[in-house]
Amino acid sequence: MPSAQPPASFPSNSSESSYSPVPGSATMNMDDGDRERSSSTPTVTSSKQASAAGVQDKDKPRLTEQEKKNNHIASEQKRRAAIREGFDRLTELVPGLEGQGRSESIVLKKTVDFMHLKLRERQELIAEIENRGGHVDDSLRP
Repeated sequence: MPSAQPPASFPSNSSESSYSPVPGSATMNMDDGDRERSSSTPTVTSSKQASAAGVQDKDKPRLTEQEKKNNHIASEQKRRAAIREGFDRLTELVPGLEGQGRSESIVLKKTVDFMHLKLRERQELIAEIENRGGHVDDSLRP
């Protein structure tokens, strides 16, 4: 029965590897071409690895410092992109923000003002309905 082998070194050539910040979707080609490794857990692809799969955690391949750094950078870029997309969406939804420069404090302030306006309008509509003898279900009240 073959013994567990230490993990092979990853190639430094960026054209031989691909990266995705989504856990489990990134793979890196290895020198022997026989195994792939995700950013979160190893993937068993050979009979040699299958027999070593039951080996303790200490034998699992670990991310290198550079891989950890790359993961962190990609996660941060993804987080910033999500924030940017959220602000862009707000500028589309809130009147008066179209075509302005993207000052996040202005976007937030105008969004809060717009929401207060909409809540006031809703209360006024509910009051109008009730003044005319209608009934508004409690689940529709702010």
